[in-house]
Amino acid sequence: MKNWSLMRFLQAGMAVWAFSELYNTGQWLMLIPGVLFATQAIFNVGCCAAAGCATPPAKNTVGKTTEDVAYEEIK
Repeated sequence: MKNWSLMRFLQAGMAVWAFSELYNTGQWLMLIPGVLFATQAIFNVGCCAAAGCATPPAKNTVGKTTEDVAYEEIK
């Protein structure tokens, strides 16, 4: 269990909270978020996979110009 970041501690904390609510109130519906957050914290995954929800970096378009394309109709 290496590389624990703030997000993993937050996920683990939410899992502990969900399991404690399950124990204290008896609402079995809290088992779903408890298992979800515990799995995310243990295996270091997010909503899709490790860094699966990251957005791709922006393409560098500085200094590039667009060219007009000439089309030829073929019959």
